Amino acid sequence: MLDHSEDRLLEEALGAIAGQGRLGAKFAARFLKHDVHEIELRLPLSFDLALERVRGSLLESTGGTDPSLLRSGADGAALRVLSGAGFAAMNPVVVTVTVTRVEEDSTAIQVRAVAKEGLIKQHAGEKTAQRVASALEGRRG
Repeated sequence: MLDHSEDRLLEEALGAIAGQGRLGAKFAARFLKHDVHEIELRLPLSFDLALERVRGSLLESTGGTDPSLLRSGADGAALRVLSGAGFAAMNPVVVTVTVTRVEEDSTAIQVRAVAKEGLIKQHAGEKTAQRVASALEGRRG
């Protein structure tokens, strides 16, 4: 299910890329299909260490954009960032990573990436989710 705020972020980002055609791009974006991809991970790290790894990975994958904190608590947090994918990183992708304490040295991670898809399917949501998940697991993807 698509979060309304994800859709709004993507519309705004596509409008910003369009420059003077901003209103038309934002309107057209409402009719584009979504590429939504989610990956579940379990990291052998404490909650605090896993949260720091997530923040660092999101910072790195966006070239220094600080992720926003959607929610935070003793046993869970969610971070969100707008990233670019595809040709010249011109396809905006909303990445949300949820971090949940499982045990003292185990943390569950959900990586969710959402992008708009035009006529040429780039699978930007899927590719971005896989790239972020690989980085979190310490692999380069």
